[in-house]
Formats: sequence, structure tokens, C-alpha cells
Amino acid sequence: MHGGKLPPVPTPSTAADEKEFLEKDLYDALRWSFVSAVTWHATKGRECVLAMNTNLVQSRALYEFYFAKVSEPDDARALQFAPSWAEPESPLYLKYMKRGKPANKRIFHLVYDRNIAANAGGVGHDGPDHLKNQVLEFAKDLRRITELFIGCVKPQFQAIVRTTLDNALSEAKKTADCHGIPNPL
Repeated sequence: MHGGKLPPVPTPSTAADEKEFLEKDLYDALRWSFVSAVTWHATKGRECVLAMNTNLVQSRALYEFYFAKVSEPDDARALQFAPSWAEPESPLYLKYMKRGKPANKRIFHLVYDRNIAANAGGVGHDGPDHLKNQVLEFAKDLRRITELFIGCVKPQFQAIVRTTLDNALSEAKKTADCHGIPNPL
């Protein structure tokens, strides 16, 4: 159905739907963001590239959950769970993930001149500000943002989001243990 729009799926309307989202979908995005960051940190070669791409995809989904102003009817957004959520967009999100920034130009869209500095986040292929060197920083930033989110989320969801974050961090620790490194998160 290329070119056509699917009918919108309504947003969750019940506390049970919201609870399920936080326990399953938010957990899944956090887990794979964290696990892929630890894997990226611990490895080199193809596994590193797969971990980086996984991290960028999951990080983008999480940043959009926390910061996107526009959404489709079926998109989950932090404001649905924390009406007082007013966290400013993080510097990493603004520099690398927002529309038109390096993650979009290098990973999510095919564009001309993908290798120029503006589309890579920095000069050179190995500079500290290059997109590929932000994987662990995205995971750390999203952990920090999720901690802040827990403080703003509706009371009935605070324990759920805390458990979700703790479980995702536990998976990151297991991954670090498998690689024989300290957990960098």
C-alpha cells in the first residue's frame, strides 16, 4: 500500500493499555538501546556496526517518545503518561537525532553527500563528535531522561516505569558480563 495512508489506530484509552505499553514497548526500546550500546562499546567489526544501527534506531524511537511535538494518533508520547512533562530537548537529541540532523542523514534516509561533516555530526570518520561515536552517549542520555520521566509520570505508573528501567539496565549488565567488561551505563 505504498503511497496510501493506513487508517489511524486510536491511542490507548485505558490504564491497562498504558500499563502494557510501559511494561512491554518502553521496556523493549530501553533494553535494546542499552544492550546495543554495551555491545557496541565492547566489540569491533560487524557486531559493532549492528549494535550501532540498533542503538540509533531505538534511541530515535525513545527520543521521539520523550520530545516529539507532532504525532500520529497511534504514537505513544511521554505527555500521555506525564502531563507535566516539560523536559527540554537534550543537546544530543538536538545535535544528532532531530529532523535533518546526522542520524536522519546517515541512517534513516538516503541522501547525497552522506559523508560530509554536517551529515556525520563531526569532521573526519573517527572524531569524538562523529555520529558513530555517540552510541554509548545516547544510552546514557536516555537513561538520564528516563530517570527524570519517572519523577513526572502519573503516580499509578511510577513503579512500572522504575521497574521497566531497572529491567533494561539489568539486561545491559548481563551483556557487559558476557563481554567481560564493567557495565558502562
